[in-house]
Amino acid sequence: MLRNLSAGLRTAAVLVGMLPAFLVAPSAHAEELSALAKIRQSGVLKVALYKNFAPFSHDGRGVDVDLAQALAAKLGVRMSALWFDADENMEDDLRNMVWKGHYLGYGPADVMMHAPIDPAYMAKVDRVKFFAPYHRERYAIARRLDVLPTLDSFEPFEKLGIGVEGDTLAATVMLSADGGRYRQTIKTYRTAGEAVEALKSGSVAAVMAQQGELEGGLAGDARMAIDLPPHPILQKRQWPLGLAVKKQSDDLAQALQAAINELIADGSLKAIMQRHGVTHRQP
Repeated sequence: MLRNLSAGLRTAAVLVGMLPAFLVAPSAHAEELSALAKIRQSGVLKVALYKNFAPFSHDGRGVDVDLAQALAAKLGVRMSALWFDADENMEDDLRNMVWKGHYLGYGPADVMMHAPIDPAYMAKVDRVKFFAPYHRERYAIARRLDVLPTLDSFEPFEKLGIGVEGDTLAATVMLSADGGRYRQTIKTYRTAGEAVEALKSGSVAAVMAQQGELEGGLAGDARMAIDLPPHPILQKRQWPLGLAVKKQSDDLAQALQAAINELIADGSLKAIMQRHGVTHRQP
């Protein structure tokens, strides 16, 4: 009888070994923590921040840096910045910082700041969830009042230098405006910040860039004025900025959306922007 019982146990063990894994092992999916749960377990929110993008994120400080810290505090964790250089296009930035990671081995982050909230663009990027618009950006022109007291058209730039950041809509518009009349006076810079420094030094009479970059770079400078460009396309071109996470990070997106809502409602976001010289514009 003992021999029969032993043989039966061996047979049962063999049969169990032949069963499908999902019948004898816990589901891996059931054990996997959600994006928000992983962050709370680690105590860290990894945030992707652009380098060389004053006044939003540059040299460890800026609007987006302070906002990221405020968001992490709302989640009850600390913020860890993942700094990165802007790639050739937004798709590359999203791949490297949001859903895959850089081929050099860093990233992705849990969330990326300063993501464009554009319905047509969002529909084409199926691996990323865009949400929580917190600011509205647009192009503007900063000018020296002693040289350009008023600006109603681009005509003064036939003789006066205007600075732009390379590979931007501002650069494209100025190069093509009025049949290319201003090509000889356009000065191209690596960043808007460098163009602003040239304006301060008198190397150019004006700079066209995103308004937030101009406001932050020229905060409190009474020699300058900032206005919308005298160009219909640029006046209409305005876009909300928000956050981006992996498509499946639903609970993280919900928590961050709630945090953004609170920071807007209690005036914290406006105060952060004022601290860096930027006027908050509702998306």
